[in-house]
Amino acid sequence: MKFYVITIMDNKHSVEAAERCIESGKKFGYNIEMHSAFSPKDKPHEIFKKEGLHINEFKIDERYSRLEPCMCGFLSHRSLWKKSLTENIPLVVLEHDAIFLNKLPNKCAFDGIISFGKPSYGKYKTVKKEGVYKLFSKVGGYLPGAHAYCITPVGAKRLLDKSLTHPAPTDLFLNNTNFPTITEYYPWPVMADDKVSTIQNIEGCMAKHNYKEGYGLA
Repeated sequence: MKFYVITIMDNKHSVEAAERCIESGKKFGYNIEMHSAFSPKDKPHEIFKKEGLHINEFKIDERYSRLEPCMCGFLSHRSLWKKSLTENIPLVVLEHDAIFLNKLPNKCAFDGIISFGKPSYGKYKTVKKEGVYKLFSKVGGYLPGAHAYCITPVGAKRLLDKSLTHPAPTDLFLNNTNFPTITEYYPWPVMADDKVSTIQNIEGCMAKHNYKEGYGLA
């Protein structure tokens, strides 16, 4: 199994955050590699068309997020789904603000896709016992942030197939309606922690649990 942290290579805030992610993983014996992210300069609208993605299906709430950075985030995750499938390997996918709090479980049965990330914004639920559950922490059955999850090649194929017709911001795309077998591990071994957002507007930043004065946009 390989570990990748999605990183905007020409953005110093993203690189610094990814370096923190890598260092946090080293404490638990994980070798995390940076994976080059898409950015608006890559012209995401053109990439969507070239890849055959239904761009009209990609909806965001622009009070909280910026369209092209959201599209780039989705494309960056999608490039790792492709990697998992073509190289036939399971991957742990991390966003640059991911920080390891603990080791991933040694034995963890799941069907294609499992989330390890602690919810990073808004209200959420917990459970009483350690284990693997159908997505539970966010109302509506969607991922509690896309900052830490694992996929197998089988899971990657499901994601890629659905991405053609139902592209969406990654954490909303990964939900139990699109993918009934997505699960979530508790207690969450990874959290999101950053001082700068490359995707949200300031309203979106204010919904984050680690928001404080000085939180910025990049």
